[in-house]
Amino acid sequence: MDVIAFLTEFQDHLAPRLDTYEQAIYLYVFRHSRLIGQEEVVLGFKSARSRMATGIGEKGKPMAEGTCYEKLRPLQYKGCLEIVSVERMGSRIRLRLPNEIPGIIVEPPEEVIVSLEDMDFFTDEANRKLILAREEHKCFYCLRRLKKENHVIDHVVSRPEGNNGYRNVVAACRDCNNRKGASDAEDFFRVLYREGFLSNDEFQQRLSHLQRLRAGELRPSLALNAASPRGDGADLVGGIPAQRVAVAPGSNGCG
Repeated sequence: MDVIAFLTEFQDHLAPRLDTYEQAIYLYVFRHSRLIGQEEVVLGFKSARSRMATGIGEKGKPMAEGTCYEKLRPLQYKGCLEIVSVERMGSRIRLRLPNEIPGIIVEPPEEVIVSLEDMDFFTDEANRKLILAREEHKCFYCLRRLKKENHVIDHVVSRPEGNNGYRNVVAACRDCNNRKGASDAEDFFRVLYREGFLSNDEFQQRLSHLQRLRAGELRPSLALNAASPRGDGADLVGGIPAQRVAVAPGSNGCG
């Protein structure tokens, strides 16, 4: 019998579900059964009530014998014990420990750790915002300033060849998204350069940015994701940032 574990489970999980009378009876039955290695015990509450607890009855007296038997019913209903039989010496009781009572100790939900490489940055609304922040609210292609109403999340390599990972999705203005279509990103940069939307320096910088994107160097900052249970948004899985939430699809987009 691990008494420390029992007391912890009793106080943290079971006691808040019992009234004062029920707690006193439960602990008394525990003392005379499971604590000393017995599965069952026969108790006569006419005498036991005076050794159970004082100050909880009328005017500070021990609880009445009738109250003891009355409180056995809710304890049995709550699954804390079982009245096996009623005998000449009293009631034969089988007590259950807190961890044996269904629903008392609820295991925390299993934490899902999703690697950054496996996260969906196209259909998940919170993750889409991280892409926009990574691009500093500028179109990945033409560097136009982006607002909520004039941008989309675009696949650099269109589906089905491309995926929804951070290496293949960017924030873009609607014009670039529509014009690029399924064309190669490098070819589209050349179109923008020839038409004067990009200077030579910007064109070279965009090509370099594209290579860094493909190499996984442009990682979105998960610290911006308010859904992170830890508050800083990220952990490390094999040195790669990860998010401690399950990724759930939840938005529309173009790409």
